[in-house]
Amino acid sequence: MESPCLVYASSSGNTFYFRSKIPSDLREHFGGLKEFRVSLKCNIKSKATKVVRSLNKTVSRLYEQIRLGMKELSIEDIKEILRTEIRKQILHAHHVYEGTNRWEEDGIKQSLKTIDQKESNLKDAIKTDLRSYQGEVDEKLDAILQSLDIQSNKNSVDFKKLRNLFIDLYLMRHDWMRELINQTGKTDEDFKRDAQTKLGLELFPELSDLPVLNQSNTKTITVSEPIQISISPLSSNASEDSLSLSSATYLDRKKIGGKRVKEVESNRSVINDFIKITGDIAISLLTKKMVSNYIDVQNKLPPHRNKSPKYRELNIQELVDLNLPEQEIQTPLNINNKLTKLTAFGNWAVKQGLIPSNPFKDMKLEIKKTLKTQRQPFTLAELKKILKPELYLHNTVDYQHSIYKTGGVKNGLPYYWVFILGIFSGLRTNEMAQMRLQDVRKESNIWFLHVEESEQTRVKTLNAIRKVPVHPQLIELGFIDYVTDLRKKKKDRVFWELTKTRDGYAKHLSRHFNEKYLRAVGVWERNVKVL
Repeated sequence: MESPCLVYASSSGNTFYFRSKIPSDLREHFGGLKEFRVSLKCNIKSKATKVVRSLNKTVSRLYEQIRLGMKELSIEDIKEILRTEIRKQILHAHHVYEGTNRWEEDGIKQSLKTIDQKESNLKDAIKTDLRSYQGEVDEKLDAILQSLDIQSNKNSVDFKKLRNLFIDLYLMRHDWMRELINQTGKTDEDFKRDAQTKLGLELFPELSDLPVLNQSNTKTITVSEPIQISISPLSSNASEDSLSLSSATYLDRKKIGGKRVKEVESNRSVINDFIKITGDIAISLLTKKMVSNYIDVQNKLPPHRNKSPKYRELNIQELVDLNLPEQEIQTPLNINNKLTKLTAFGNWAVKQGLIPSNPFKDMKLEIKKTLKTQRQPFTLAELKKILKPELYLHNTVDYQHSIYKTGGVKNGLPYYWVFILGIFSGLRTNEMAQMRLQDVRKESNIWFLHVEESEQTRVKTLNAIRKVPVHPQLIELGFIDYVTDLRKKKKDRVFWELTKTRDGYAKHLSRHFNEKYLRAVGVWERNVKVL
């Protein structure tokens, strides 16, 4: 019997082909291909069979290696995915509530009737054709797991458990809609508790600190401080595939994938701005014309408007009506940065099957960079000004802060080393600020600075992972002696005095040099001549 991997094609020159069907969980890695063929350039079956056996083993190993690079679905993954889905379903329930004409009895009845019908249809589908409905859920789960680079094995117990929990959740959401429409007073926290109980998993541990209804007598437990429940205004026209719901899922997936809070919130701000301008429409209705309109509006807005006392009380339409002069509106580069974030959102939506093509693609403004907008190196004359011994020492190790009566500041040594280290290594400020003592080590009698991605350190891009030789001038100045002394003191970081903020450890370094010292010696220029 002919092997399923061996195909004979007389129409292609009477030759055998090796055929491999790509496993469904790996097709994303092959651009969606379901199978591929390789010509063996051989029409002798016995020889072709031997080659196919060898190729089949090789390809099977390749598939396994790809899977090894993917995460296995764990109980924590299941919990995080469910948390995201529960928030999404609660938000959907609010959309239904806001879309109900609750000021008319007939409006409430009609909305409840629609919910009952949808619930009945779902139960019928589960009862009469469970396998088909499971297949629909599997497609959603495949998309979620692939976006998180988690192995999707439909035969695993964990996958089946996650599928069944999703079905439980889809059934549960109808009760949440009814609770909201009937105005029973249930809150989002009550719905989360309900989900935890019915799914049998502790998904929201923070809820244990909140008061609950006493189910035996329905009296509310009194607490000294009232619990404030904040629900964002929702569009009554929003649907299940609305921009707000789609973006909420997108941002939650970024969180699950380990993206930094700062990055996620920055994306949230940009997408929310887009929704304010375009409206909370179905994501499938997005067009390039809408994106073009968004760009036109952005081109009339000031930068950092939400932080500026001058503009933060005004809405977008009011700001557009001000017709601000060119020097007060944001730069094209800033608009392009926002379009980059929106393009990433659009790419994700295409992968999820929400839209056929990305309307944000190729919509960036064409910008010709000038010397004024590019970072420039310090000249030799400027470096001599900065490193003039009496000035440099006075503003680093001997620096006296105005609020201290005696003694210097604790960051004096980081101030001293970071500028010199930057000159002789080319490291970014954040890379130096976060450096651990273990990142300074000797290999083949040469000292290196290692820039690595770890639980304690971050790199800007994968290409930023590298090791840099310690310059002889740094050794002569005593940098290695300084590091050795810190090891004896049991410190863990080179600049252990620096405290971590949302953006890393470099805040105080950048502020000291860019806002004080470089300005004082007359070589600082915003975004051009900086630390």
